Amino acid sequence: MEEQTRDGGVVSAGAWKGLPTVLTVACEGGGSAAVTMESQQIQVAEFTVDCPAGEAGRESVTLTPGAVEVSFTVGINTSTQNIRWALTVTQPENTTP
Repeated sequence: MEEQTRDGGVVSAGAWKGLPTVLTVACEGGGSAAVTMESQQIQVAEFTVDCPAGEAGRESVTLTPGAVEVSFTVGINTSTQNIRWALTVTQPENTTP
């Protein structure tokens, strides 16, 4: 997803419940970003990312297969309006090292 400012999020469909889902959020600007993820109207992830001024903060969560089923939403609530953020949602097919 392209970089955003202020509160926002994303809605998507097409996730496969047979794979793990990785949600990563990066931000910058001095403050924090509260992140929530829902799938099938069930909250599956919630965390906060510290967003330092002048450098990127990043947090990631890996959800087990089945936690995200078909569609999902990710919401970002920033502590200040000048925080810049971006997110990715991936489903790696090969999870062995």
